Amino acid sequence: MKNNNSNDSGIIFGFLIIGVGVLILARKLGFFVPDWIISWPMILVAIGTFTLIKHGFKSFFGSVVLGLGLYFLFEREFGFDFGIERFIFPVALILLGIYLVTQKRKENNILADVQRKMDASMKNLDDQLNSGTSDSTSQGNPFVAKGATFSERLNVDAIFSGVNKRVMTKNFQGGKLTAAFGGIDLDFTQADFNGMVTVQVDVIFGGMKLVVPPHWDVRTEVTNIAAGIEDKRIYREAEVDPQKVLVLKGTVFFGGLEIKSF
Repeated sequence: MKNNNSNDSGIIFGFLIIGVGVLILARKLGFFVPDWIISWPMILVAIGTFTLIKHGFKSFFGSVVLGLGLYFLFEREFGFDFGIERFIFPVALILLGIYLVTQKRKENNILADVQRKMDASMKNLDDQLNSGTSDSTSQGNPFVAKGATFSERLNVDAIFSGVNKRVMTKNFQGGKLTAAFGGIDLDFTQADFNGMVTVQVDVIFGGMKLVVPPHWDVRTEVTNIAAGIEDKRIYREAEVDPQKVLVLKGTVFFGGLEIKSF
């Protein structure tokens, strides 16, 4: 089942390519096609629109690119004089700088949080080794922690370790999942909830797999940096329950996030 709100970017991009091809073909065949439709500002408009649709109209980058495209389109192709051309370059640099600073700060906060958890995890492991005990369900243990959880709110950390659990609660309230140099495998097929719940997902040099019921509406709002996000569900619109919305937010950095259903 595919995410309803996070449109399939490959399909959207494919339709854009088809549209461009049709316009060029029509022009070659002698049909009237305005020059501005296949001008370079329209490329910026298409990229900005594509990016905004892909990110649910919440992309700063997409908004900037779309704005620049529309500005150059109206000024160069339709003769509009906004009188702000001399300000475009410095303002664009300022906006780019603000975007880079905010993104870097966000990444640094995530890395700092993971570093704290890694330090606590290693300390926990040292304590176990010094005491001569080994608990395979401990979060700091390098082995895989398995079992079932009935917690309504999850707080799972896999730091240099693996977590493989089945969520059994019938009143799931969301939570936070962190995988750093480790993996998290959660089975939600026996879980249930009503309304909308949010799960914070942070993956850094790790992997995460979530198995969800086929009727859940899963909305992925995750930032991926040098990472992969795979939604392997089979989309059946008739099965989607609008009263069960799971929102995934967070960052996947040099890792992978996989969503499946059976």
